[in-house]
Amino acid sequence: GWRSTKHAAQWQRSVELHTYPAFGSWPVAEVDTPAVLAALRPVWTRTPETARRLRERIEAVLDFARARGWRAGENPARWRGHLAELLPSARS
Repeated sequence: GWRSTKHAAQWQRSVELHTYPAFGSWPVAEVDTPAVLAALRPVWTRTPETARRLRERIEAVLDFARARGWRAGENPARWRGHLAELLPSARS
């Protein structure tokens, strides 16, 4: 659940704003590392806290999709052992 309606709106808005241009129309099974990077790179160094939250939100959505059987394989938004090797550490 959401902590508040404001939190729910912020969560949804950040995902829409940053992922829809990169892969918003794609089937969830087709979201891959390049797509996740395309969503994260524009904000990664400019607004690190937003980027960190966005990555966590993408990861959560993709984990949910995997649990539901809508996608298979590793989560392309996973930090440890994956995106940590491709992006600089996001420090706020």
